[in-house]
Amino acid sequence: MKKVIILIALFGLYLNPLASQTDQNPRYHEFGIVFSSLNNFGLRYKYGSEKTMLRISVLSLNLHSLNTKGPEADSSTFKQNGYGFGLRIGFDHKIPLFSTFNLLLGAELLANYNYSHTHLNTSSSNYADETNSSVSPGVSFIFGLNYILKEHLVMGAEINPTLFYSYATYIRSAPSESEYKQTTNQFSFNLATQGAGLYIAYRFGK
Repeated sequence: MKKVIILIALFGLYLNPLASQTDQNPRYHEFGIVFSSLNNFGLRYKYGSEKTMLRISVLSLNLHSLNTKGPEADSSTFKQNGYGFGLRIGFDHKIPLFSTFNLLLGAELLANYNYSHTHLNTSSSNYADETNSSVSPGVSFIFGLNYILKEHLVMGAEINPTLFYSYATYIRSAPSESEYKQTTNQFSFNLATQGAGLYIAYRFGK
């Protein structure tokens, strides 16, 4: 009986390194930031194998605020602020080029919302308010380069040609005129969008 137990133990020790060798497809997580300018940035999470990964991005778009005043003899003011956010879900696939450089190809679904408000107040106590808002779902294609530094730091650059549908509303109001409202619907294709830019992330295994 003792010999059987010893044989089973030795067999188990023999299978353990074999089992680790059969894991040819390890999984990885990536947490990072993506940005294309100071007012377009966000967070990105990726999960998957060495070649193909699921990616989810939450973006802050067109964040800005402007407040200007006229000269002392003129009490006019101009105020403008805006914000937006976007959500992107998709997959990317790595094609090795050389060393730790990879070509990145893929696609993702997206939905963007943007809002801006402008207020102009003149010295004659007249004012004008303008509001713009839009909702834009679409499909974005991924073309980029990916570089893995010391197995944990990932850096990349992408361009994202995007096909999207946009529903926008423009509203203007002023004392001297009735409120004006306009809505537009359009399909567009852009080679450069808010998703284009740089990507830096921390990478670790499952």
